[in-house]
Amino acid sequence: VMEFSNCQSQGDGGGFHTYGATTQNNGQMKFHTCYSALSGGGFYGSNGLIQNSGEMEFTNCSSNQDGGGFYVDSEMMQNGGNLEFHDCRSQGNGGGLFANVMMQNGTMEFQNCSSQVDGGGLYVSEMTQNGAIEFKKCSSKENGGGLYSSELQSNGLLRFSHCSAREGGGLHASTVTQNNGSLGFSNCNSQWNGGCFYSSSFTQKNGGVGFSNCSSQRSGGGLYVASEYDFQHGTAFFHHCTAKEDGGGLWVSRFQQQAPVSFYNCRAAIGGGLSAIRINGTQPMNFHECRATEAGGGLLLQGLEGSSVDRFRAENCSAARASAIQARNLTIKSLVLVDTFNQTVDAVSLKVSTTSFHVSGTKPDLSMEVVDLQIDSDVDCSKLRECRLVVTSSAPKLGGFQCSLGAGVAEHPAFGCLACPEGYTQIESVTNGPCRHCPEGASLCHAAKIQMMDGLMLHEGNISRPLHCPTKAACRGGELPITDSRPMCQKGYGGEGCASCVRDEGTLYLMPDSSVLACTPCAPDTASQLLQWCSFLGQRVVLFAVSAAIIFRAGHADRVKNSGVYLNQLMSFASVSGCVVTSVMQTETAQTVKNVAVEYLYGIAVFLSDAVSGQGSNSSHCLLSYLGLEATGLPGVHCLDLVVATSLVLLLSFKDFRVALVAGLNCFLPSILADFAKYAVCYSLEEDQTGGMEDLICKHLPLPFGNLLGFLAVGAGFLTVFAVSLLVWILLSTSVKEDKLHELPHVAFLTNKYGEGRRYFEAERLVRKVLLATAAAFYPSTTFPALQMTGLTVITCASMCLYGIFHPYRQQIWNWSELGLLATAQLLIAMASAVISNEEQWNKTEIGQMSMIVTLGAIVTAVCSVFMVKIAMEVWHERRPADGSSHPE
Repeated sequence: VMEFSNCQSQGDGGGFHTYGATTQNNGQMKFHTCYSALSGGGFYGSNGLIQNSGEMEFTNCSSNQDGGGFYVDSEMMQNGGNLEFHDCRSQGNGGGLFANVMMQNGTMEFQNCSSQVDGGGLYVSEMTQNGAIEFKKCSSKENGGGLYSSELQSNGLLRFSHCSAREGGGLHASTVTQNNGSLGFSNCNSQWNGGCFYSSSFTQKNGGVGFSNCSSQRSGGGLYVASEYDFQHGTAFFHHCTAKEDGGGLWVSRFQQQAPVSFYNCRAAIGGGLSAIRINGTQPMNFHECRATEAGGGLLLQGLEGSSVDRFRAENCSAARASAIQARNLTIKSLVLVDTFNQTVDAVSLKVSTTSFHVSGTKPDLSMEVVDLQIDSDVDCSKLRECRLVVTSSAPKLGGFQCSLGAGVAEHPAFGCLACPEGYTQIESVTNGPCRHCPEGASLCHAAKIQMMDGLMLHEGNISRPLHCPTKAACRGGELPITDSRPMCQKGYGGEGCASCVRDEGTLYLMPDSSVLACTPCAPDTASQLLQWCSFLGQRVVLFAVSAAIIFRAGHADRVKNSGVYLNQLMSFASVSGCVVTSVMQTETAQTVKNVAVEYLYGIAVFLSDAVSGQGSNSSHCLLSYLGLEATGLPGVHCLDLVVATSLVLLLSFKDFRVALVAGLNCFLPSILADFAKYAVCYSLEEDQTGGMEDLICKHLPLPFGNLLGFLAVGAGFLTVFAVSLLVWILLSTSVKEDKLHELPHVAFLTNKYGEGRRYFEAERLVRKVLLATAAAFYPSTTFPALQMTGLTVITCASMCLYGIFHPYRQQIWNWSELGLLATAQLLIAMASAVISNEEQWNKTEIGQMSMIVTLGAIVTAVCSVFMVKIAMEVWHERRPADGSSHPE
């Protein structure tokens, strides 16, 4: 505990002055009856404050300038703890506290604090508030009896009671944004405007605002908003608020009302409940027992421009003129008046005209008493561009409207079907609904047409909900109404976010092996299906056979075979090059290539990478569909990989089960473990989600108990198989010799090429191939190309460092070969990242993109080709009879 009592200073900080950054993690600081001739009567912090926990208490402190209790000459961050100010005062701003506040948590309390200028309790220029702050009986001579701020972001709890000021009795802020939480005002008053709350601009995105027993001597007994009140979500109520002039509860220039608001027992000379210049309301507005001594007992609209209210209800309201509403130009969608006396509505304008359908009356400006507005039958305007209806009856009974493409039912400024104005659209051929706001993400939006940007899609039934496609290539700027030239989803894609594979024009589309979020066409005829099966099985059989042959020869040779070393190195390189080539092929530039030579180049690069790595880009799901097993999905694909790998290993086990295990793990373990990662691929369709795991769409997770358990199950399966396989691999590396002259073939293959102390280094290659395949599967290039490139970069960098530090091979030429391939892989990743990143740049050039794409494909083709020729030559030399020639060791 630190306690300061009866302290004084002729400078700043009557009790305590810090010159460096101050952090409070616990404990208590108490300031009693401290005084400063300048600022910070109790405490002056020169370089900011961070409060993580603990308490600070200021009682009866004062200053001749700002911050009667506490002055922070920088940002104050409160992550926890408690601040209390009692009976503090200043001759300047901030009777209790003067600071720029970033409040993440914790509490503050101001009681009986006052200032001679602004902010009786707290003065801040900018404030972000997430905790709880309460102001009781605070006052200021100028603005903001409790709190004064230029910019306020409120997400927590703010309470003001019995506060007063010239303007903004409780709170005075130029710009206020309430994202969540609660703003509560009671028994506050002002001499001018805003009895409880004054703001130039107030945006309420969520949360609650409440005013009770507030009063002002001018306008806005509860709340005064000089510019715009953008009320998007949440709640707002005004109870027992009064103003001597107008707006007993609320005075606002422009009111964007998208959430319910209620006024109870509010009073003023005009606009007993609400006084505004313009209103755009889309949610209920309720007035109960509101009074005006002159006009507009419930609502007073002063502007000449048209305003709209969605649902208006007035009960027991009264005024000398217009007990419920006084307005010049107002459209009301639903009007309910209960026990509202005298002239209920004054000067509501309902006048329109049209060239195709016209009904008019003799009183376009109408003062009327209305209890209900009833609609009985429809008016069919589906064959017309527009139709407008002028209503002059004191109690009209009108039906609905059937509107054509590009027009919507309107009740402002007239009844009927009106062409959608700029910023609105209606894309149904026949509708009884209104025009809707153009959706976010639209590159083109007219009254009768919407075109989305690449990567976004809409459903006709809900255009207000744009969805992000996990595979950007599936959404190429589709149109509504749907057209053949620009469909919302590309061929083979459908569902929400175009994230499902569908049958299109008789062709079945299913996921390829390279990405669970992409779709590829399956072969329509039997010959093509057989060819795909032969390619799938042949690739795996040949790779497995070559690996097994090299292992067998390793045990009966007097030296390590170059071919085996180079084959292993090439397989690792192909794991990277295959991912890189696939990612580059997903870019818009690559997909629009019309050059035959470039297409052949990339075809060769893909074939070589897939053939060597054993992880092809064909669709195993399509292969299963040829057998009628389409519904098995990803589990079926996983089982197919396991069955093929297990079968080959079992066949070879009749000769040598240990060689079979080494060859099987070397060839098939990466793809089998990558299948586990595919289960965990998730995505989201909307930006406004909380970002929690349960908000993700993970359609391949195996368990029905939520995403978390599914992730845990997949992770447990992956780690178990990986750990067991790695253990088997290491155990196989430690087997005893077959005889005094020769080691077992699999042991020789795994260990002989490495130097002393590096016996188990072959495990690094297995881990690398597994991680590369897993990264490529978990971050599909069709959806997460940048993340995939990052993962590949980290893995290859780690391997490069290991080989650069340890030089594990017996022959230096093998070490340099490995490092050269890793460096080349890094170059390919960097080039692919540049191509992918540049795709989003407005100033990209096709020639620049194409040059990198062609260079990348040429490098992959050249490296794979050179190494395959080198391996073939080494095999030929190794099979020749010994002629006594020496060979480098």
